[in-house]
Amino acid sequence: MNYNYIYFFIKRCKKIFFYKLESYGLSWKILKNHSIIDQIFIKIIRIRNISLKGFYHVKGENILDTYIDIINYLLIALIKLDVFYIKNNKISNYDVINFYEKNIRNTLNIINNMNFCINSDINILIKKILDLKENLDRLSNKKLKKIYFEILIYTIFLIKKTINNSCNKM
Repeated sequence: MNYNYIYFFIKRCKKIFFYKLESYGLSWKILKNHSIIDQIFIKIIRIRNISLKGFYHVKGENILDTYIDIINYLLIALIKLDVFYIKNNKISNYDVINFYEKNIRNTLNIINNMNFCINSDINILIKKILDLKENLDRLSNKKLKKIYFEILIYTIFLIKKTINNSCNKM
């Protein structure tokens, strides 16, 4: 299977994440897990609404950029779990970049070791996020990390589906 689209999007995600890290610093660090999940949920609903309507209400807003936002929010959630284990939660931008890179590598390793393609659907992703929201307070950090990776991988396969659908319409 050709995963070039993944590397292309990861590169775009990193570029945007690093730019925002440089511009805004660690402003996301104060967000609670619930807030991050809510941001992801809002982005997913936006994608579903755009997909159903077939057009964008906001000029310059598109599905692929929204997927990039989702990926970066998921990586922020994973980084926050990594930071939890650092004494006094003191981290630098350099640490954040290292955590970002580590979580990207882990995601790509999981995808590269998969011998199947996920048949993805936005409504299933909505269900996964709603389940996560409902159970968030009962999950260990280890289980939460596993779920974040699952949602991240699922999102990447939705990006592939979106790209394929766009190419088929041309």
